[in-house]
Amino acid sequence: MIAGLSRIAALLAGVGVLAITALITFDVVMRFFFDRPQLFVAEVASFLQVFVVFAALAYTFRAGTHVRVDLATSALPRPVRAWLRVVTLIAGVGVLVIVIWVTAQSALAAYRYGRVSAVMLYPLWVPMALIPLGLAIMAVAMAAALGRQWRAAVGPRDGRDEVPLPGPNA
Repeated sequence: MIAGLSRIAALLAGVGVLAITALITFDVVMRFFFDRPQLFVAEVASFLQVFVVFAALAYTFRAGTHVRVDLATSALPRPVRAWLRVVTLIAGVGVLVIVIWVTAQSALAAYRYGRVSAVMLYPLWVPMALIPLGLAIMAVAMAAALGRQWRAAVGPRDGRDEVPLPGPNA
């Protein structure tokens, strides 16, 4: 389920990149050829950029294309690497839970106070809610990896090592 959800979110993030490109191109054409700048483009593009970043997090994690520091850990014994991975995944999920809570509270405050955008006057809680949503998908993907890694760390001695990520389609 998380594989499908992360794939859909990443696909939507890709569509968001195309939308940003189209909006900025439209703004440039309107500004320089017709002297009609489009004020909404900067606002919409910035919120789409936030969506692109946070929607693609889980897919990036599952694909293993995030930044990792393997130089220091590759020399460690396999059981130590397994437990180090457990610790880092627990820490990562813990940080994500805190950030999800804070950003969700911020989106909820924007909803309660009726905050709207400066140019288009759309409710700000909608794009703000995309941040904890994307982070929650990432947290679920990390928790699934933590479960697999925990089983490997406490399992048979010859299997104690870092569990490879399942990949984006698994």
